[in-house]
Amino acid sequence: MSLHRLTALALAAFLISHLAHHLAGLIAGPALHLALSAPFRAFWRQPVVEVLLLTAFAMQITTGLRLLWRGRAWRWRGLRRWQALSGVTLAGFLCIHIGAVLAARATGTDTNLHFAAAGMQSGLWALFFAPYYTAAVTALGLHTGIALRRRTGQHWAFPLLTAAGLALGIGLVLLMAGLIHDYTVPQEWRAAFG
Repeated sequence: MSLHRLTALALAAFLISHLAHHLAGLIAGPALHLALSAPFRAFWRQPVVEVLLLTAFAMQITTGLRLLWRGRAWRWRGLRRWQALSGVTLAGFLCIHIGAVLAARATGTDTNLHFAAAGMQSGLWALFFAPYYTAAVTALGLHTGIALRRRTGQHWAFPLLTAAGLALGIGLVLLMAGLIHDYTVPQEWRAAFG
């Protein structure tokens, strides 16, 4: 098994729990998201667990970009090209997102749902964050769907997971913008956006 696939499997538990909280917030509102995510955040932020998690993300990004370069993705066609493009999208998102989270935490900012939603509720910043979050979640569904299709031969995985990623991405943007549930990010989180 390649290191890229191995780290993807290791990250699956984190990603499933992370997206499950977002889905719960989408269905029942931000308060449930915050309540459900608190114990998981306490676990994922244990120093040893967090170092392993960050290392797994770094390995995932590094091995993915190496696969992309070695495969000369610009020559690929069809699903291989889509897998490469979704991988690049995920690598970019993870670098920005993890960097922003670590920088905010270094200044004492709690990086909960309010942190993620602050940009969506801060005027023109929404023009960046809406496509940023939608593209990331869609790319995750697309990348995972193609990988499952290639490894298992299950043709349903690609369209189903891509559609689920797109729907969840759009839903999260609407949730964070306060357009699904009555949700206003507290001012202390919005202050970073002026």
